[in-house]
Amino acid sequence: MQSMRSAWLWCTLVLVTAVAPRAQAACEDGIRLFPSPGATVPTNVHFLLEGVLNEQERVSKLVGSSELALLGGGDPVGVTVEKGWSSTMNRVAVKLKPTRPLQPNTEYTLTIGRALPMVKLLNDTWGDNTARWKTGPSADTVAPKFLTKPAISEGFYQRTRDGLTRTLKLRTQVNDIGASYLLLSMQRARGVAAKQQYPVPLDSDAVVFGHDVCSGSFGFDDGRAYRLVVELYDAAGNGAAKPFNLELSAPRPTGPEPEPEKQESR
Repeated sequence: MQSMRSAWLWCTLVLVTAVAPRAQAACEDGIRLFPSPGATVPTNVHFLLEGVLNEQERVSKLVGSSELALLGGGDPVGVTVEKGWSSTMNRVAVKLKPTRPLQPNTEYTLTIGRALPMVKLLNDTWGDNTARWKTGPSADTVAPKFLTKPAISEGFYQRTRDGLTRTLKLRTQVNDIGASYLLLSMQRARGVAAKQQYPVPLDSDAVVFGHDVCSGSFGFDDGRAYRLVVELYDAAGNGAAKPFNLELSAPRPTGPEPEPEKQESR
């Protein structure tokens, strides 16, 4: 029964090597913010700030500091920085919590440059390296809900001369008025291995987790079985009452590994 179940789980992973974009060798240091700049957020919004590659250290050092603030409405709002999660693949995420509710229907800008000089915002909406949002009319006090059970829909595995890209796509439908993310906790189904835990923003009805040739949210071992716990949170920090437990297999190559490209002789 267990072998049939594992086989069925593996069959759900569609390895899409022909249509997926080639992994890029250029790895960018920078930060990402959740909710993405430009989004409309509730007045009791909480943010996630992610440091990628060489920005991990600077982001981690913000924990406990008072260097960040939200400017808008003529009255700056302080932001506390709390410890979050570390990825095994060169990423770290911290929690940003305004010290008081924001004003409704007001545009706010996060003072990133003061805390992290010369940092690059990787999910920059306007192209000016500015993180700003507009608040909605009220606070969000309603917890999000899963409408469908999360399920793995496809996987991707590609090895090039630049390195390995290996990801899984998880689909689910949720009921919430704004941005939400999944907090994923993953551990090997058998053997001794440390638990990995990291937040992944929900894009419509899906999240993609894993790693590219530079960094990522999770690391996999070829074809290994994993247990995954899926928790749902919205942009105000409200959490769904019920997490879901899944079993999955990591993506692996379906054929022989590509040979290294030969250097032309001169």
